[in-house]
Amino acid sequence: MKGPELGSVTGVIGRIPILDVEPAVDCGRRPAKAVAGESFEVSATIFREGHGIISAGVALRDPDRKTGPLTRMRMLAPGTDRWGAEVTMPRAGLWRFHVESWADPIASWHHDAAIKIPAGQDVDLMLTEGALLYERIARKIPQPPGASRRRRPGPRCANW
Repeated sequence: MKGPELGSVTGVIGRIPILDVEPAVDCGRRPAKAVAGESFEVSATIFREGHGIISAGVALRDPDRKTGPLTRMRMLAPGTDRWGAEVTMPRAGLWRFHVESWADPIASWHHDAAIKIPAGQDVDLMLTEGALLYERIARKIPQPPGASRRRRPGPRCANW
């Protein structure tokens, strides 16, 4: 089986495409320019297949090739799939940026729970899913040396 043809985006588009990233000059062939200390907006069209909620961010890479922290992007206008964030280059030089996006299970659960719980639909299921989700995430949080995690007791069974 042959790979995608030159110029084709078929092999590039994934479950969360990131398209039309700006600023871009001459379709990205030339660098966009800014003054040190100047803030500017990075934006992109970002969406996903299905109904899950996504989040996105942009990171600057300095002239020494060190990547800075991720700046969370926000939806610029509901329903447009256009995301953006303001970033600032602290000093002169050739800076680069990259945009990333990911599935956001907490935001997805929160959205669904905010609809179902007040309506009395699947309340026990929604609360159980939320508890399991937050426990899974809490296990991934690094702990300082010597700290121990306290696990809450599970449900009591009739035969205990």
